[in-house]
Amino acid sequence: MALQWELIIAPSVSCKRIIKNRIRRGISSKEDQELLDSVKWGAVLILQGMVAQTIAAVDIATDIASVEAFEVMGNCPQHMPAVAIVGAVAEVERALEALKGGGKLQ
Repeated sequence: MALQWELIIAPSVSCKRIIKNRIRRGISSKEDQELLDSVKWGAVLILQGMVAQTIAAVDIATDIASVEAFEVMGNCPQHMPAVAIVGAVAEVERALEALKGGGKLQ
């Protein structure tokens, strides 16, 4: 099963606030908090799907592009994990193309 995805270019202040609040729920270290606060939010790619596929997609995206990945904590009754791939627009688009090319996305 392929991952569901949404690409948001130049996320609004409100969009970033919602995503950051959901990411912060899962952050346990000062280093992760500092990374979240310092990362460039030119674009964000939201991925959702099965655990193994989501983790594999994060590995591909972070290996191929200069992006950061964060787990987005939700309240989905099916416990479908979501991640946010964040970075400069060109880098997030590069990660997206790699995931599409590898058949990871719907």
